[in-house]
Amino acid sequence: MRPLNLGYQEIDMCPNFCMLYYLENVELTECMTCRHSHYKPKTSRGKTLVAYKKLRYFPLTPRLQRLFMSPRTTEHMTWHQSHDVVDGVMVHLFDGEAWKHFNSVHPHFSAESRNVRLGLCIDGFNSFGSFAAPYSCWPVILTVYNLPSGICMRLEFMFLSTIIPDQSNPGWNIDIYLRSLIDELTQLWLSGALTYDISRKQNFFMRAALMWTINDFSAYGMLSGWSTHEKLACPYCIENNKAFTLTNEGKAFFFYCHRRFLPPNHRYRKNRKDFFIGRVEKDGAPPRLSGE
Repeated sequence: MRPLNLGYQEIDMCPNFCMLYYLENVELTECMTCRHSHYKPKTSRGKTLVAYKKLRYFPLTPRLQRLFMSPRTTEHMTWHQSHDVVDGVMVHLFDGEAWKHFNSVHPHFSAESRNVRLGLCIDGFNSFGSFAAPYSCWPVILTVYNLPSGICMRLEFMFLSTIIPDQSNPGWNIDIYLRSLIDELTQLWLSGALTYDISRKQNFFMRAALMWTINDFSAYGMLSGWSTHEKLACPYCIENNKAFTLTNEGKAFFFYCHRRFLPPNHRYRKNRKDFFIGRVEKDGAPPRLSGE
C-alpha cells in the first residue's frame, strides 16, 4: 500500500506503556515517567538504534480523501443529503436523534454535506488462539457513516487505524496509544484537509467528526476512564443501583436489579420465586442524569 501513500507509521513507545516517542518527544533517549531506556543496548554488530517497542499507526486522512477521489464512492459520501426520511422509521443513523442534535449544535459543520461522520470501534482478541500463550491484540477501527446503510459496514470501508500489541489489555493507558489518532481527528475537526472532489471537479476542505464509539463494557471503561467494576459500574445508575456483593465470591452482583425498570403493574415485580426469592420490587427506575 505504500506506493498509494496508504502505508503506516512506526512510532516508538515506552515498553512500560508510559508514553510515545512522538512529535516533540521523538528525540528523547529515556521515558519521562519511568526512565526506561528508549533503545535496546547496542551489540557489536549493531549499527542502528532499535526501540524496545513500536506502535503501528495507519493515517486516516489519505483514506478519507480517496473516497472523494474515486468516482465509485464520491457520490455515496453525500447520499444522506437527499435521503428520504420517513417519520418514525430509522433506516440509517442519519434518522437518529444523535445525528440531528449534532447538526443543531454544529450548523457550520453540517452545512457541508461532504464533511465526514465517523464511528470508532475497539476490542481485543488473542491472535494466537485460546490455547496459546496469553497475548492481546487490540485493533482500532474507524467506520464512515456518510455511506449508505448497505455499504458502510462492508469490510473495505472499515479503516484499520491502530494496532495495539500487548500481553494484556491496555487498560486506562489506552489514551497513550490513541494519541496519534486523536491528534489527526483534532486537525480534521478544526482545520480539515484539502481534498479533491472528482464528482464536482473542485477542491474543498474536508472536515471530520467522531460521532460515537462502539465497544463492549470493558472497552467502554478503558475509553471513558469510568471504572466498570464493583458496585458503581453502571454509568447511568451510579450510586442509585441495587447491586450487592456475593457472600462467597466477593463480587458485585447486578442480576436482580433490573425489575425496577419494568412498568409499575408488571407481573414480574411480584414474582417472589423466579427472581429475588421472597422479595417484591416496588421501586421505580433511577432518574436519568443529564450531560451537565
